[in-house]
Amino acid sequence: MAHVNITASETGGNTGSCGQLTDYLEKENQKLGKKELWFDQGRDDIGPDQVKTGIDQNVAKLKKTEAKFYLINISPSGKELDHIGNDPQKLKAFAREVMKEYAENFNKGLSEQDIKYYGKIEYNRYYTHEDLEVKQGIRKRGEAKEGRHMHAQLIVSRKTADNGRLISPMTNHRGSNAVHSQKFGQFDRLDFTERCEKAFDRTFGYVRELSETFQYRKVILNGTAMQRADLIVAERSHQEKQAKEQNQTVEPNKGEKKDFIQKPEQKQKRGLTR
Repeated sequence: MAHVNITASETGGNTGSCGQLTDYLEKENQKLGKKELWFDQGRDDIGPDQVKTGIDQNVAKLKKTEAKFYLINISPSGKELDHIGNDPQKLKAFAREVMKEYAENFNKGLSEQDIKYYGKIEYNRYYTHEDLEVKQGIRKRGEAKEGRHMHAQLIVSRKTADNGRLISPMTNHRGSNAVHSQKFGQFDRLDFTERCEKAFDRTFGYVRELSETFQYRKVILNGTAMQRADLIVAERSHQEKQAKEQNQTVEPNKGEKKDFIQKPEQKQKRGLTR
């Protein structure tokens, strides 16, 4: 399943300017010798200076010690990347779907147009000092990891695009009733993860295996023994059903091939009889 998580910042704090984070996310351009521009909900040609200005000026009435932005990391699995052909444009399309889900998850009647964010595609993951391979001297810090690791990093303002409303995906506020909850703008991060998974499947027609689902992972990690047992039985049934469907597809093909082989032989026999 695609890994979608929300953090403060890869460079530490998020209470000041986003300049340090923006520069950090620009480093891959130097490594690859290319200029990967930023994108938002409607554009693909945004430069880093506009990112810094857009986020840093959208902070009306926020105190110095308050969060100004958040970082959303969107990392599809290897199978998901294969499904979209490792295409950066398709990953951008998915990121935009993620931001639709992000807006709706606040339960404030927001749309993706109400969210100010800037995203950037990155093509690799790099070894850090925390990786075992680096500690063992097998790999060097900063060296690109093997395999497909394309992902998207999104810097998201804590204020709505009009610099008016305060929204936070980290809020734990819950109102005493539905109306009160809507005022607070509760954000269910687990629900957001599952909605992003469904958005990927819907956008790209991806048929997800049971073991790839968020619900599967959730039950395996935190479910009761009975829930895990039920899930294992369901997975086996799903696998058996798939195997049966594949066999049914193969058998007709065998029959067609057999007929194709027999027909010329029958013609030859009729010719000998004459």
